[in-house]
Amino acid sequence: MRHLALWWGLLEALGLLALPLGFRYLSPSLAHGYPFAKTAAILFVTAVSWVLGMAGLPLRLGIATGLVLLFGTGAAVAWQQRKELVAWLRRGGVRTLLWHDAVWTGAFLFFAWQRSLAPDIFGAEKYMDFAFLNALARADTLPPPDPWMATKPFHYYYLGYLSFAHLVRLSGIPPAVAYNLCIATVAGLSFAAFVALGERLASTRSAGLLAGAIGLLLGNLDGFLQFAERGHLVPIDYWRSSRVVGRGDTINEFPFFSTIHGDLHPHFQVMPVTLFFLALLLDRRLFAEKEPYRSRPGLFALWFTFTCMLAFSPWELPVGALTMVLLLQRSLPLFPLFSRERLLCVGAALGVAAAAYLPLRLGFETPPLGGVGVKLARTKLSEFLTVFGHLLLPLAWVLALEIYRRAEALRAGRDFLLASAALLVAVGVLGGNAVLPLLVVLLLAGLFVWHARPEESWRAPLGLGLAALAALLACEVVYLRDSYGLRLYRMNTVFKLYFQSWLLLSPAAAWAVLSLARIDAPRLRQGALAATAVLFLGACFYPVGLTRTRLGSPWPRTLDGNAYLAREHPDDFAAIEWLRENVRGLPVVLEATGDPYSYYARISSNTGLPTVMGWANHEGLWRGHDPDVEKARKDVLRIYQAPTLGEVAPLLDAYGVRYVVVGELERKDYGEAGLAKFRELPVAFSHGGTTVYEWSPGS
Repeated sequence: MRHLALWWGLLEALGLLALPLGFRYLSPSLAHGYPFAKTAAILFVTAVSWVLGMAGLPLRLGIATGLVLLFGTGAAVAWQQRKELVAWLRRGGVRTLLWHDAVWTGAFLFFAWQRSLAPDIFGAEKYMDFAFLNALARADTLPPPDPWMATKPFHYYYLGYLSFAHLVRLSGIPPAVAYNLCIATVAGLSFAAFVALGERLASTRSAGLLAGAIGLLLGNLDGFLQFAERGHLVPIDYWRSSRVVGRGDTINEFPFFSTIHGDLHPHFQVMPVTLFFLALLLDRRLFAEKEPYRSRPGLFALWFTFTCMLAFSPWELPVGALTMVLLLQRSLPLFPLFSRERLLCVGAALGVAAAAYLPLRLGFETPPLGGVGVKLARTKLSEFLTVFGHLLLPLAWVLALEIYRRAEALRAGRDFLLASAALLVAVGVLGGNAVLPLLVVLLLAGLFVWHARPEESWRAPLGLGLAALAALLACEVVYLRDSYGLRLYRMNTVFKLYFQSWLLLSPAAAWAVLSLARIDAPRLRQGALAATAVLFLGACFYPVGLTRTRLGSPWPRTLDGNAYLAREHPDDFAAIEWLRENVRGLPVVLEATGDPYSYYARISSNTGLPTVMGWANHEGLWRGHDPDVEKARKDVLRIYQAPTLGEVAPLLDAYGVRYVVVGELERKDYGEAGLAKFRELPVAFSHGGTTVYEWSPGS
């Protein structure tokens, strides 16, 4: 509880520091940005520390400078706006702040409890995330060394990890606990952001809560399918639901899965940043309906947030740029396509995107990519609807009803759309891909309604929906070439674009449900809401089943992600604790290297101290199969298996090794014959079967 309270208090303080800036620039429809203030404060402090760190200054100084600048700027703006701020607080602003704080706090505590049901920082790629978090919490300069390849700098986008490492530093909470608090923080901030966006689109708190539930609490429909297949809900195969499309050839994570799964990956870290970006685009004060491209504060805010968003996860670029184009044009008619205003809006949006991407290319190393490929996919309609059916149905209902409502005035257009839809569906079914025509039909319907309903109250949610539909359609025809081979050619493309589409569709779906509830025709309204409710109920099976499954765990509830180490690997855990408490800086620790998604790299991952080679598979993917990766892996093998220290002393010095670990993995993989030579070295620490030897350069 102490750690929870301390972490929550730190986030509250950061949010209050950023509140005056939101009050100055953002509108009351978004509670003057308060639901996003914590995210904005974290981004500001991280950006300042990164700029100063890249200039050679210590990270601690950068964090302090960021906090001072945030406090000073906020205080100055608060003083300038003091009369307006006090008046707003007296008119109900306090209740608004308390409401959004209650939403954030409730979500944060709920997801912290969920993490306590399965807190282990082990399995899948948690070791990768924990290694990065620990290394950046230890580092005092940028760029830090790669914790899994000691002679190299980071070759991965790390700004998200840096932001959470700053929270670890500021709070003083042990990293093994802070890791799970980071997961809960992302989910809590995202839930609060969904609620604020839902309120903004539909002007009711019920819509906000519904948007939060759709975005963060619901699963896809695979949980219901598992129940239907087996006749029981517990235990549930929680992994299967994230591998629905293509049955393992693609990844279709969704926010609840990512939170419960617990990998602190960039696509997950960036959620609250992406939602903050959407809030800026939708803010009526920042971007007036007429000539939004002339808003200097708005364009600067977009540039800063979009830059941070791309630095967290470069995969946000295409969908983020498209969403920016659509939402900045929401006051413009569909035709003419190339009006002066439209060209200025598109130019402003793409200019912001280009300006945001430039710092990323200059300052961040990203995994190598091979360009864009074109290939028609054969996604099964049943699999696609299992993932997105409950999100698309409310929007499809609203589009269909709006087109039908305008049938008399626009009969020719309606008939054309219906004929085109029927033709496309037939072509899709015969061609083996019914998803493609379904998405084309929905896009055409969305554009039709966009043209017919110029009101901002329609254009804002439709912009989100159209961007999501375009992203989903792109997954059927194009893919980004990466290192995963021909069979898994679109695994990452589907992974990232499906996840981003979920974020866009959630507030749009909540708006659509509220729109359905306002239909004048009772029978039609009841039928539409009943069908939607049935699908939402089906989407509840996954979170309920997974929670009940994890409640059956025999282990104590805790947020300590290293509790499994103390329980299952006590000797290694003792060595890890000693290294954490007694070693400063980033000296190199030699340990066994081996298969990914396993216990290998356990020392570097749990301490942040760099090792000669962690998971070679991942380093090879990140570095485009750099031959130095295989060389380092073989050198680790040679160091451990050589009979004498004299043979490996040059290698130990070349890699800057300070400590050599001999524990259960080393004894299993390398044998006692080669390990015996390390007994000539001073023992820095020993516990049971794990010993840490100290190597001095030139020994």
